[in-house]
Amino acid sequence: MKKLESSHVPTNKVSLTGLGREDLNTMISDALCLYPRICKSLSEVVMQKTKGNPFFVLEFIKSLKDRDLLKYNFHQKRWVWDEGTIRAEEITDNVLQLLSSEMNGLSDDVQLLLKVMACFGTKTSESVIGYLVDSAEYSVVEDGLKKAVSDGFIERNIEGTFNFVHDK
Repeated sequence: MKKLESSHVPTNKVSLTGLGREDLNTMISDALCLYPRICKSLSEVVMQKTKGNPFFVLEFIKSLKDRDLLKYNFHQKRWVWDEGTIRAEEITDNVLQLLSSEMNGLSDDVQLLLKVMACFGTKTSESVIGYLVDSAEYSVVEDGLKKAVSDGFIERNIEGTFNFVHDK
């Protein structure tokens, strides 16, 4: 930013804050299709653990579901959770650590693909992926790409390049 400003390039600084308690509760109740009053206890725990950071909220909720701490009860026909268990969870305050632990659980094919794509920056062209698939050392990246796209780490855009989803 300082370089841009010193070069007299017009810049705007935007300060973003986390979601407020009411907005977070609304977001969670909308996502779970439940009345806000029913979600209030879950929202309070999520706020405590994420400080309202929208990206971290989504990752945290996803991790709760993945670990069956938030699950759909077919008999009650609604989402249920154990507030005490979630509150007692040792949850990192760092979004990168949460993503890193999630990525460590990925298959070797997906991890290799993500490492290789990171070497190319934020975008990797389809032709580069094709070239890699043709090589013996990186032939598994095609399988990794399919899984990374389905898991939501990578997306293909209309220009035929693959982007990391977090680079928006």
